[in-house]
Amino acid sequence: MSILTTNSLRRRLGVCGGVTLAVVAGLFALGGPTTTIDLFLIGWLAFGGLALLLVGIRDRIALGVTTVGWPRIAAVGLAVLSVAASSAGFLQLLTAPSVWGALIACLALGTSLILAFGALECGLGGVQLDEELFTIE
Repeated sequence: MSILTTNSLRRRLGVCGGVTLAVVAGLFALGGPTTTIDLFLIGWLAFGGLALLLVGIRDRIALGVTTVGWPRIAAVGLAVLSVAASSAGFLQLLTAPSVWGALIACLALGTSLILAFGALECGLGGVQLDEELFTIE
């Protein structure tokens, strides 16, 4: 018996999307992107956050003539955030080769790994978690 239900998982993913969008807004409030790579990373964060926010709001999203369920959208959002975190980690290693830079890079790359596992779990529909969590009503 799992404590986690479909609705609570969707709510948690939606909250994560909202927090990600709040971080993006905070980055713009602090001065915004100054280089093209900063804008690129912030765009990745915004896209992933928006996808996760949509998961918290909608069961299905119509894309053209087909509808896509929330687990697939969550998988895309988590994968995008994983790519953004790994990019930030590798950029930190390349631009600031110091002890603090290595620590920040390890944190970013660890976060990327966790997000990638979450994306795989949502995309495959429950490998380690119960399959009932990913049903669409």
